[in-house]
Amino acid sequence: MKKTTIKDIALQLNVSISTVSRALNNHPDISPHLTEKIKETAKLLHYRPSTAALQLKRGTNKTIALILPEISSFFYPSVIHGIDTILHQQGYNLMILPSNDRLDREIENIDIAYDQDVAGAFISLSKETINLDHLKRFDDANIPVILLDKIKENAPYSSITIDDFKVSYQMVQHLFKTGSNRIAGIFGKASLTISHLRYKGFAQALRDLDLPLDDEFVFFVNNSEEAKSAAHKIVEKVKPNGLYLMTDEIMIGVMPALAGLHVKVPEDIAIISISDGSLAHFMIPRISHMLHNGFELGYLGAQKLVQYINAIQHNLPLVTPEMLVMNTNIVLLDSTKG
Repeated sequence: MKKTTIKDIALQLNVSISTVSRALNNHPDISPHLTEKIKETAKLLHYRPSTAALQLKRGTNKTIALILPEISSFFYPSVIHGIDTILHQQGYNLMILPSNDRLDREIENIDIAYDQDVAGAFISLSKETINLDHLKRFDDANIPVILLDKIKENAPYSSITIDDFKVSYQMVQHLFKTGSNRIAGIFGKASLTISHLRYKGFAQALRDLDLPLDDEFVFFVNNSEEAKSAAHKIVEKVKPNGLYLMTDEIMIGVMPALAGLHVKVPEDIAIISISDGSLAHFMIPRISHMLHNGFELGYLGAQKLVQYINAIQHNLPLVTPEMLVMNTNIVLLDSTKG
């Protein structure tokens, strides 16, 4: 169906286009009776003003870009919900642009967001992103940027994440305190800063506890299928009694593999994961985890981005970059002992 325009309303009522435009904007030169009639007709014809026209009238775009490495059922839906909760309250729209974990798509998405003159942008970096030179387009246009979760250390942009090193360190300590002394770990993509930091925390904890840390104890994987394969290799070769999992995506690959190998959790292997929380409760047994709340991350990030946008609109100085570190809580369920 053809989109209704102001011209269609004018033809319907046999009035000028300018009269319709002024009535829809409550201009005092148009009588209340005619204004009401024009608005009723607009409603009947399902008229909606163009986004471009609204932006011109407001003097600013009300769209925020969210550039993600992937659209999956893990973590990011909660992040999107948290972001949208704040943005909707503030009258902003959210434009989601997946990069498929590729740098060229990430650059393409930045160009799209720039061309749409977005008010601000969230970016969770792709596994191929080495430097952040391509974000300079946003800097030049005074578009504020916040990096989410998958970030670069010492980046010249504000970011919000968890203390990946500390969280991983604490997870290994918990496994040790509850009886595990051969602890293996399965991590995400090796090229990501987040994987590097979580591995460093894991490895340091093992050193401090004087526990074995050989290459065969550690796997870096790209998806849940690779995590499933890693679980088979770890159980068959390493035979650990404790297992660290970096993400929900890894968890969903590992747990069916262990079940297929008839490994009892936590009797044979105690397991702890970093998790958004929801999936952990649906595993059998339920998985003890460090709660990395995606909704809270998105919610806090959106509050901060709106703050930046308001500061720019009122010519106020920005305190950037800011490193926002979220609190995490350990949730003990059925997959660890004690």
